Amino acid sequence: MVLMFFPKLKKHPILIKNNTMKILKTMKKSKMNSQPLKTISKLFLLLFTTISSASCTNDDNANIKKSPVVLVHGAWQASYVWDQTEKDLKAAGYNVTVVKLPGHGDDTTPAYQVSFQAYVDEVKKAVNAYNEPVILIGHSLGGAVITQTAAEVPQKIKKLIYVAGFIPQSGKSVLDYSQMDVASLLPPSLKLSDDQTLAGIVNPEVNLPKIFAQDATDAQKQFLVSKYKAEPTIPLGTPLTYKTEDYNLGGKKYYIFTTADNTITYNFQQKMAKEAGITDTYTINSGHSPFISKSAELTKLIKEIITK
Repeated sequence: MVLMFFPKLKKHPILIKNNTMKILKTMKKSKMNSQPLKTISKLFLLLFTTISSASCTNDDNANIKKSPVVLVHGAWQASYVWDQTEKDLKAAGYNVTVVKLPGHGDDTTPAYQVSFQAYVDEVKKAVNAYNEPVILIGHSLGGAVITQTAAEVPQKIKKLIYVAGFIPQSGKSVLDYSQMDVASLLPPSLKLSDDQTLAGIVNPEVNLPKIFAQDATDAQKQFLVSKYKAEPTIPLGTPLTYKTEDYNLGGKKYYIFTTADNTITYNFQQKMAKEAGITDTYTINSGHSPFISKSAELTKLIKEIITK
């Protein structure tokens, strides 16, 4: 009956329960003491307290600031891998930008013109489009790209999140680090184009799913195969160049390990995170493409990290 007076207000259930008990006790006491006017006054005072408390709680939740999110894809993939993640984060109220790296997806830039700095510049463009620091997330090759970006514009980074991402030290390249991961299935499956500007995967119909998403459904695997495109080699072999102190200023760092990864093995991911001094780590039991095979679980982890 109390709720009928204010049908549009959402009340905290615990507050309502507690105050309802108080109201009943007050009403019982009023019958014994024959004090109807005092009872009514207490009733409305308690009701007002309940409504005010619930209103404050709702206002606090509504006023939580949500930082924009920038997503960076990895090699042999493109921006499409983040489609579901982008959709889920936007539904949760976040502004999201998915970076399209040159030479990937529908981009037709010739491989010999694609550079690692062009990747970084594309990410910086997305980051600088916001008038506040962002949550920057990079997968695989994208991890190296966000590492360099964070060192170049540290003041624009609130948090840096690696999803099975490379973290090369300054002076080292993605190729250098890939060769260190001796248990990876990727290096033995690569073939170079005649001019060595592109790296393809031998028998991609079989090897691409096995390397990148062995835990995906058949439909998901076929989707990845249908989007397959050889990777420009120049950025892979380009050493990163940054000062450690600049990188350290680029937001708080987090790492999401993919524990069943055949591309960048779990052990090697742990090695890189430790080397970079990242202690806030999470795990997801997936292959190299959790945004495909475990999208909801990945998004949940990302939102947990963002709201820490």
